[in-house]
Amino acid sequence: MSIELSVTNGVGTATFNRPEAMNSMTAKILTEWQAGIRELSDNPEVKVIVVTGKGRAFSAGLDLKQRFDGADDMPWSNETNPASRLAKALRYGTDFIRTLAGVPQPTIAAVNGYTVGAGMSFAAACDIRLASPEAVFSAPFIKLGISGGDLGLSWFLPRIIGLPKATDLILNAGQYDAQQALESGLVTSIEEDVVAAAQAMGEHIASHESYAVTASKRLLAASLNASLDSHLDAELSAQTLGFFTDTAQNLDQ
Repeated sequence: MSIELSVTNGVGTATFNRPEAMNSMTAKILTEWQAGIRELSDNPEVKVIVVTGKGRAFSAGLDLKQRFDGADDMPWSNETNPASRLAKALRYGTDFIRTLAGVPQPTIAAVNGYTVGAGMSFAAACDIRLASPEAVFSAPFIKLGISGGDLGLSWFLPRIIGLPKATDLILNAGQYDAQQALESGLVTSIEEDVVAAAQAMGEHIASHESYAVTASKRLLAASLNASLDSHLDAELSAQTLGFFTDTAQNLDQ
C-alpha cells in the first residue's frame, strides 16, 4: 500500500510509503492517500493527524516515471480526450488537498527530507510544519513549464510566509533548506527526530478538550478571509458552546 496508517495515544500517523520513488505520486496514488487521511479522520480515537514520508523524502511530488493520469481502472481512464482525462485526474489531486486541509483534527507535517513540487503543497495544507535538518523545500514548477499554482500551493504559501516571499520562491523556482524554511516561517521548528517531535506535539494537543482544539482550528482557518464583525460573531458562538464542555464546567471545582 502506498500509505501506512497507525494510531498511538490519540495521534494518527499517515506515512507516504513509496520510498523507492521518493514518495512521488500519480493521481491514483493520491486517491489512496486521500482514503488513508479519511480513515484516520473518521477514527474517533484520532485527535491529531501527523503526515510524514518513509525514507529520504517527505514527497518528491509528481512521479516523472509514470503518467499522472495513468491506470486503466480509474474514473478518468475511459476519457479519450487527453485534456479531459488530465483535468479529471487533477480533480482527484485537488480532492486530496481538500480532504487534508479540511479534516477537523489538527494536522502536523513531519517533513523528514526532500519536499518537492506538489510535496510542498501537501506540507502546506497541514496546520503545523516541523522539519528535520535534512529537509529541503523545492518549487521547480517554472523550470518545468507549468505554473506554481499546484494543488493549492499558490493559495497556502502566501498565507504562511507572505506574498512577497511566496512570489520570490515560486517565480525563481527556488528552494529552502531547513534553516531557511524556519527563518521564513514555513516551518516552526527543526527537529533531529522530526516524527518523534510531531508525535510528542500531537499527544500534547490531543490531551486537551477536543471541542476546544477543533473549534480553535476552525476559527484560525477562517480568520484570514473573514471580516472582524463576522469573526467576532463566530467566536461568540464557539465560546458559548465551549463553556459547556466538561473541562470548562469543572473549572470551579
